[in-house]
Amino acid sequence: MTSIDFAPIARDLRSLKLGAVLDEEPLSRHTSYRIGGPARVYLEPTTEDGVVTSLEWLKNRDIPYFILGQGTNVLVSDRGVQAVVISTSRGLKDCSISGTTVEAGSGVLLTKLSHLAERSGLAGLEFAISIPGTLGGALVMNAGAHGSAMVKVVKSVRVWDPVAGVHQISADEAEFEYRQSRFQRYPWIALSAEMVLALGDHDHIRQTMRHFMAQRKSTQPVGEPNAGSVFKNPTPLYAGQLIERVGAKGWRIGDAEVSSLHANFITNVGQAKASEVLHLMRRIRCVVYQRYHVILRPEVRWIGPGEGGARATWENLWFEEGVGLREPCE
Repeated sequence: MTSIDFAPIARDLRSLKLGAVLDEEPLSRHTSYRIGGPARVYLEPTTEDGVVTSLEWLKNRDIPYFILGQGTNVLVSDRGVQAVVISTSRGLKDCSISGTTVEAGSGVLLTKLSHLAERSGLAGLEFAISIPGTLGGALVMNAGAHGSAMVKVVKSVRVWDPVAGVHQISADEAEFEYRQSRFQRYPWIALSAEMVLALGDHDHIRQTMRHFMAQRKSTQPVGEPNAGSVFKNPTPLYAGQLIERVGAKGWRIGDAEVSSLHANFITNVGQAKASEVLHLMRRIRCVVYQRYHVILRPEVRWIGPGEGGARATWENLWFEEGVGLREPCE
């Protein structure tokens, strides 16, 4: 890959006055793991138009980019990202409610959406109260909890497409599946979503949300830096149960540790590196396969060198089908 000089790119982005532009910004400051090397350029557009303008500008110049919300479901390489990282936290945060319809920008926190719905007497987003991160990330992963998921409430999504520009797609076109969506296979960027809820009882909605939060706090390492579930559940089994059965709770490599509260969480107990989390994931995956012949697949997204521009993949990280599963587990 040809080396890119990002200094003039940062200068030109500043001249567009879309928002703050930072050079060599440590992504450990912007991920829930508190892990990650620097983004060559970190851009914070203040409006949706600013987000779209920056995407078009970068596309037209063939400059690699990556969209980052709250960084709650990602593991960023220690080497950082050789790209322009665009934050959605300021530019895609509008939210409105009309009747039972909620329209929100992709930068809106799911917890905020859940509270807004509750205050309006709308049911359907209670499950989101226990999911950290933004709406955008939830759309990409079809995030879910407590027996529900985004697919059950999303009606349509406004997307930016590098070919067609900004347009709207239906929930069916988004092809939501378990922890998957078309956003993982197409270079679409979700700008906002329209969700349809149902009228409900304030007290019942509030009590349900409190129950879900209490459940999360009692079963997950909420107070420690982590990226949520590391592996997808190999339906009908549960990844956490398989990992616990092989005795992995408490396994530690450097400052990366398998949580003693929930085995499908790896926490940063100090100054963990992405390479340490990755090593621990490989070890877990290998031992689970050799014991139960079940292949665990990552739910957390890897960001950094090897992802082929701005799109992440595990293929060159020893996570392709079958690789590293039959050798001795290190």
